[in-house]
Amino acid sequence: MDLKEQNWKNFCDNHLRDWHGIWTRYSPQGEVIESFQSLRSFRSNLEQTEITHTNRYTYADGRTEEKTWKLNKPAIRSVFFEQGAAAFASQELKPGSLFAVELFFRHEELRHSVIAAYDGGDSLKRTLTIREDATGFPSEYWSAELNLLPERNLTGNWQGTSVTMTPDLNVSPPVPAQLEWPVEGNQTVFFPDGISLSCPSEVSLGTPFTLAANWLVTPSYLQQLTIRYDDSGAFSMLTFEEFHLLDP
Repeated sequence: MDLKEQNWKNFCDNHLRDWHGIWTRYSPQGEVIESFQSLRSFRSNLEQTEITHTNRYTYADGRTEEKTWKLNKPAIRSVFFEQGAAAFASQELKPGSLFAVELFFRHEELRHSVIAAYDGGDSLKRTLTIREDATGFPSEYWSAELNLLPERNLTGNWQGTSVTMTPDLNVSPPVPAQLEWPVEGNQTVFFPDGISLSCPSEVSLGTPFTLAANWLVTPSYLQQLTIRYDDSGAFSMLTFEEFHLLDP
């Protein structure tokens, strides 16, 4: 199958449904800026050649808002692994422009994404988590907690597999992997419900940088996504890893 066709199929197989969730935005210092309810819906035509993506927001003051986009294979900017993990990210860092990365995780009827956004492509402006459940709202899995945690213990013998996608959508065969966390030199943020983010406080041309996020789905099962940019500011690779905590 053509790589773009496979990428589109991975999207359709894993994400065409209603995702009920909570969006929570944080300042670079970890303070809660706002939190609101959402519904992200993905509907395709019969041939699955076009997808209608609709976001509905319900804010704390009762206001509602709706936004709709049309997605198709040639224009889609997200990259999707067969498992469902994905990234919607700026393809390159451009001075003076907003630079943002959204990393998506999927497990059964649950999904969440983590966003890091940089003001003018330089300093971290905000982070955001979106915790979603396809079974409805409120979720039986996700909590209502908003505040960051001071730390999260991810030590132990985490063993698993790793696959890497390049910008041309080629995916490597899975290889054995051991958890490496956090990314050296990054700041680390511990969101509620087992979600963690490791991202630079600043990004700039001339220096390669890496963002990573993981989700402790259960006490012994963890998913991790790592996206890398080269010294020219261009997206260079996306890695998805699944780990299981083994006995010492």
